[in-house]
Amino acid sequence: SFSMYAVTLSSSLFLLEKYACAVSVAAAGVILGWPFSILVFLPVTVYSLFRGHFKRVFLSGLLTSLCLLVLSVAADYYSYGRWTSSVFNLLKYNVLGGGESHLYGTEGTTFYFRNAFNNFNFAFVLALLFVGVALSARKKYAPDLLIVVSPVYIWLAFMSLQAHKEERFLYPIYPLICVAAASVIDSFPYFFHDKYANEQSIFEKIAKGLRPLILGFILCTSHSRTFSMLNGYGAPLQIYRHLEYHEDTGPESILCVGSEWHRYPSSFFVPSYISEVRWIDDGFRGLLPFPFNETLGGTAAAPSYFNTKNKASDKQYLKDIGACNLLMELDLRRPYPSRGTDLSTWETL
Repeated sequence: SFSMYAVTLSSSLFLLEKYACAVSVAAAGVILGWPFSILVFLPVTVYSLFRGHFKRVFLSGLLTSLCLLVLSVAADYYSYGRWTSSVFNLLKYNVLGGGESHLYGTEGTTFYFRNAFNNFNFAFVLALLFVGVALSARKKYAPDLLIVVSPVYIWLAFMSLQAHKEERFLYPIYPLICVAAASVIDSFPYFFHDKYANEQSIFEKIAKGLRPLILGFILCTSHSRTFSMLNGYGAPLQIYRHLEYHEDTGPESILCVGSEWHRYPSSFFVPSYISEVRWIDDGFRGLLPFPFNETLGGTAAAPSYFNTKNKASDKQYLKDIGACNLLMELDLRRPYPSRGTDLSTWETL
């Protein structure tokens, strides 16, 4: 999300011809946000160096990067008790010694296209048509807007080649999808414009009239998507909120989570009377988060059961299910048993 905001601001500054600021914001988005988002910032950064005063733009980006890296390394030293860089470690780990991210799920090459259409509906289709529209109406849109929108294609291509896919990986280009779609809608009348005629043709007038209708249709479909998410898929958030009404389970209660570990929202949703959230073995064989234990060395030490391959550790599961006071579970009727269906042990809340 931070990278997404940085992309929005950097692209805006580029269009306003504030090239040095655009590159500085891009540096912040990469170093403080997500190092892999450098691909999204690349077109704006490269063209800013050529468009603006090269030395000034380069120094602006360099100084910003160095300052942020120094701050990042200082924060890492404070947290880990040794000199290291989380930015370079992230790149090194994923590029050179990659953990087995496929444990957390793999998808086909159409995954991001299907998800982008699901979230942006016909606006995403229009965004993909931007290149053809920009070339046809190049006096109006190219090259500046083409440079800003180009990361949509670069990012989709790069991320689609990765085996492990997550919808949130598309966040950095979300604003650019909107910009591309808006540009295509705005250019509709251009295709019916006769540069030799003094008056607008009937088709050009119709195309102008269609723009608000198309926008309205996209907005209505988008709102339907939002309402669908809230009404049809809001259970994980609602059920954790429901925990506030069950303090009678006693202090120092343990909340156990089975197949729903990946929908665990945040510790902020867990009331104070619950001392610990623990995972129970439900068939997943990837490494899961552990409760923080400062006796192991706090943030300066990696627990012995952590590993660089993301493989599950026996220590990540609570063996004694009887120690659970509350159980969060979704019954998917899978090979692994749904423990909450045993009504002699559990009371359904």
